[in-house]
Amino acid sequence: MRGRRLRFWVCSALAFAGAATLIGPALAQTAPSGQSSGIADSIQLQATIDPATQKWISSALDNAASENAKIAIIRLDTPGGLSDSMRSIIEDMGSAPMPVVVYVSPSNARAGSAGAYITEAADVAAMYPVSNIGSATPIAIGPGGGSSDLDRKIKNDAAASMRALAAAHGRNPKLAQLLVTQAKNVTATEAKHAGLIDLISPSQEALLRQLDGFHVKGPKAQTLHTAGLQIENHDLPFQYQLLEILVNPNVAYLLILIGLVGMVIELFSPGLIVPGTIGVISFLLGLYGTAQLPVTAAGVLLLVFGVAMIIGEAHLPTHGILGASGVAALIASGLVLYDTNTSSFEISPLVVIVAGLLMGSFLAVAVERTIRARRLPKRTGWEEMVGAVGEVRDPLDPIGQIFVEGALWRAELAPAHDGSGNGGAEPAVDGRAIGRGSRVRVESVEGLTLHVRPLEDEPDAGEDPATAT
Repeated sequence: MRGRRLRFWVCSALAFAGAATLIGPALAQTAPSGQSSGIADSIQLQATIDPATQKWISSALDNAASENAKIAIIRLDTPGGLSDSMRSIIEDMGSAPMPVVVYVSPSNARAGSAGAYITEAADVAAMYPVSNIGSATPIAIGPGGGSSDLDRKIKNDAAASMRALAAAHGRNPKLAQLLVTQAKNVTATEAKHAGLIDLISPSQEALLRQLDGFHVKGPKAQTLHTAGLQIENHDLPFQYQLLEILVNPNVAYLLILIGLVGMVIELFSPGLIVPGTIGVISFLLGLYGTAQLPVTAAGVLLLVFGVAMIIGEAHLPTHGILGASGVAALIASGLVLYDTNTSSFEISPLVVIVAGLLMGSFLAVAVERTIRARRLPKRTGWEEMVGAVGEVRDPLDPIGQIFVEGALWRAELAPAHDGSGNGGAEPAVDGRAIGRGSRVRVESVEGLTLHVRPLEDEPDAGEDPATAT
């Protein structure tokens, strides 16, 4: 009897141990109700919407997907930016496998212009209590803006896009449209009451608590479980900060101007090295930044013609007309080169005018002086000795030594002019030797011997004392 009981308890214990072995891992993987394990990637976007920030958001969302992040939070604070970059960010948010939360923060943050579209495109739109959203009317760029018909088409397209984004995520499409058509701007509280956003939260930790159990509407409809998620903050890396500087229209324009000036100077004065090196580096950086921006053909042509006219001024007797026209073309090119279509990411007229005047004038002066120097008589090698005035150190009878151009030279008296047209071979000054301390002028050079003539043999002997050494 005892043996049966013992076998029963042994079998029961083994069965319990086996069940625990099989069920334990499954229980460990299943979190208790209301608890989640994983991370929430928090991505900083506190800058203008441009190619640099677009690349950063795309990279950060890809990184969040590779880390199997449960949600991605974009901390937004922007005055707006380029529409093309904005649309790319919205596409990246839509294609991300996890829900994307846009959180307009910190205090006094704004989701202006392009930022309003990004907020409405989010799976969850949240704002800090002291923040605002709106002013999303597109702005026509160029002299006098655009035509009324074109402005209306652009505005209607933008309004329809904003309305569609809001409606797709269960928000207020009418108020969203007013952000575009009337440039309306509302506070976080007003936006929440009107149904333009989903949540108001004072911090990311509080936001995660509010999101726990939140039902997402739209293409990624689901119920979120965010309790216990660990927040991993990702700020804008240095490489994207540098790229953001390069894609700034003001910086890109200045770099292109500096590059053109440096390369032109190197072209007209080969061997200086420094202007050419700085010019090439600046031009390539400016070209890279410009390639990321919408560029007009008129701006490119004006830039090329401006440089060409400034160079032409140095060759042609236009009395400054070509040079002034070239500087004006450089300024005009800067004003119309970039078609950013937004006031928050446009080139500064003051920067363009000052830079155009300074760089254009500097280029004109540099090229003009270079051309003038090229037209001067050659002054290299023995040629620079002809015409130089020296002092006799060893009497010339007819051969001696003179000191000229900082060195002691062997010298010989040139044949005298007898006025008959016969070039005699007799020494000058009636056979008298030229004594020490006398001044002579170099007539020609033969090997290492200078052929000289006393200054007193010349009609205006004392006319050029400044050239004596």
